[in-house]
Amino acid sequence: MYMDHSSVIEKIKPSIAFIICLDEKGQAYSTGSGFIFRKKEILVTCNHVVKNANSVVLKFSDADILYTAKIVIKDEEHDLALLKIENRDRNPLSIANPETIKEGMSVIFSGYPLSIQHLTTHCGILSAIAKDPTGVTTYLIDGTVNSGNSGCPLMNKDGEVIGVVNAKRMERVELLNKVKDMQMGALALHGVDIVELYQALINNVQLGIGYAVPASYIPEHKELEVKQQVVPAEVNKKQ
Repeated sequence: MYMDHSSVIEKIKPSIAFIICLDEKGQAYSTGSGFIFRKKEILVTCNHVVKNANSVVLKFSDADILYTAKIVIKDEEHDLALLKIENRDRNPLSIANPETIKEGMSVIFSGYPLSIQHLTTHCGILSAIAKDPTGVTTYLIDGTVNSGNSGCPLMNKDGEVIGVVNAKRMERVELLNKVKDMQMGALALHGVDIVELYQALINNVQLGIGYAVPASYIPEHKELEVKQQVVPAEVNKKQ
């Protein structure tokens, strides 16, 4: 049965950002997604999205303003990162009740796949809740996850956050990463760069299943308290 998600998308749209990573020359070299969570100035994304960035900027679909973002927390174990922006005008997305998260439930995820600067929403079901031998939980999604969706929110039908989508997770990822790291220009056929072709195919390949990290793994951002040292008046008193 078809579900109308238009009202939910309208509500969540202002809180989901298009992330642009810049190199040391200030040139954009990769993009991803992120969303406001818990605090108005804090965004969640995947660590691999911003890991090698010299600087990060982002924009929202309802404005042409570019915001500078500062990386404040990196969680490499769960591939998560928190960014901070100097803006408090956008509301954080709500978190779903963990007790309502079940295999087979309907889910949606909204982000910026394939560097498209228009918020794009996909729907599917939570296919499985898997645990690895160390006890780390992963959500498997029956939905179309593309490169660029990394860092976007996985949500229930009400737009409440269940997890963080990770487009880099896929089967045979070690082999695919070797191809991604290959240098272009090494092999050509009829004027077509074969390495460039392989990399384009990998970035657009769909294996029918996506991955997400549970929202419970998202680290909390706490401001460091700066304690002001009280200096007795006698110290500064001239003798």
